[in-house]
Amino acid sequence: MNAWHLVIISLAVASTAPAMFLRGRKSSVRPRPKAEFGPVLLPLWWAARAYCRLWHRLPLDGWAPLPPRGPAILIANHTCCIDHLLIQSRSRRVLGYMIARDMYELPVVHHFCVRTGCIPVDRDGRDLRAMRSALRALEDGRVVPIFPEGRISPEGGRTLGAIRSGAAFLALRSGVPVVPAFLSGTPETIEIGPSLRRRSRSRVLFGPPVDLSDFDASQAGNKDVLARVSQRFERALRELQARSLGLKTSEESADEGSVE
Repeated sequence: MNAWHLVIISLAVASTAPAMFLRGRKSSVRPRPKAEFGPVLLPLWWAARAYCRLWHRLPLDGWAPLPPRGPAILIANHTCCIDHLLIQSRSRRVLGYMIARDMYELPVVHHFCVRTGCIPVDRDGRDLRAMRSALRALEDGRVVPIFPEGRISPEGGRTLGAIRSGAAFLALRSGVPVVPAFLSGTPETIEIGPSLRRRSRSRVLFGPPVDLSDFDASQAGNKDVLARVSQRFERALRELQARSLGLKTSEESADEGSVE
């Protein structure tokens, strides 16, 4: 769905000077997205960044800790239909999201989807072609973002759904860094239109890469191992959730209980 979002938003704010939306940034360094954006995607990146800063008051203080080049997986909670835009606005790498195949194949956005490296996926959730495409994207040195919940939880980050095993499989099979991100304060709706129209105070927090050094690619088919890796992903996301919402982590709660 991010393809639609970027097209709509670029038309809405294309005439806006990007510099006015950089006020209040903690860093004085101008954003310099890598050459992989190219002359077509770069204006759209600026447009999305401007929209997120102005309409959703997204802080633009820092970047996603992705490698400057080479493959990576980015996992994030899924709160609404503009999550793609919010994360892309904080990233200097092109993020090729998995999107519904019927949308990917629409003539009006197909060329754009191809340019951004979007991966078409069947809505039934059992698309082996999409999994193979994601692995090829990683082999090509691209960043593949995944919402491991597999659905939207429209509570502005207050809830986190169960983590499915697809992200764990990709991480083990590819062996690439996995960077967690957490979104909060987003529009509380699952609809595209309201997500775009409703103002918010959205926030994106990033964590350090998840340590998977005790696993290897040969374990990608082991369900117990996938469950353990998924638990590790959930723990990383919940730690970011606690930071974002001012909650106590499970470790902090356990420490308080032991003191009492």
